[in-house]
Amino acid sequence: MKGLYAEDGPPVEDADIINMSVPNPIAKRLQIAATNEMMQRDSPLLHGLTAAGFAVDSGPDGSGLWIKYLSRGGGYYIDVGASQLIADKKIKIKQGREVKAIKAHSILLEDDSELEADEIVFATGYQDMRETARKVFGNELAERVHDVWGFDNEGETRGMWRRSGHPGFWFFGGNLALCRFYSRLLALQIKAIEVGITKA
Repeated sequence: MKGLYAEDGPPVEDADIINMSVPNPIAKRLQIAATNEMMQRDSPLLHGLTAAGFAVDSGPDGSGLWIKYLSRGGGYYIDVGASQLIADKKIKIKQGREVKAIKAHSILLEDDSELEADEIVFATGYQDMRETARKVFGNELAERVHDVWGFDNEGETRGMWRRSGHPGFWFFGGNLALCRFYSRLLALQIKAIEVGITKA
């Protein structure tokens, strides 16, 4: 069976149209089945991660990484080899504690416990992009723009690649496939405003 983006698959532009033409609520249902299959296949690794203290979840309603990505724009982890090292306890983790101080070779946590570390990875969470806009452009703009990521009442992605709520201000992001597909749609919206087909 050919994969959409496999070497023997359709041209990339056709694959993008096929991929992006599935409404988000239907994509979520499809992803629930796919995620369930993946979790069964990865069961030994997932059990090892859980035993090592790594927080594992299957996404919103068990729909996996893709829907979590569209829901939050973050909050997921893609394994590139570290998961087995964590499961084997070759990489140790500690979650759920606030960092009080960073020292030369350790981290001091809120409960005054100290964790020696060769490397420190800051995975401190994700905020809505409007909060980044607030830091860069100020409160007035941030209060006008809509929430970004997640789904509106029609199942469409909120605030991204469409009118933001502030004239002339657009949010654009996502992985390469999303950017490749939605950049044209965003450009068409801006062009329509510029030539007077629609109002800003």
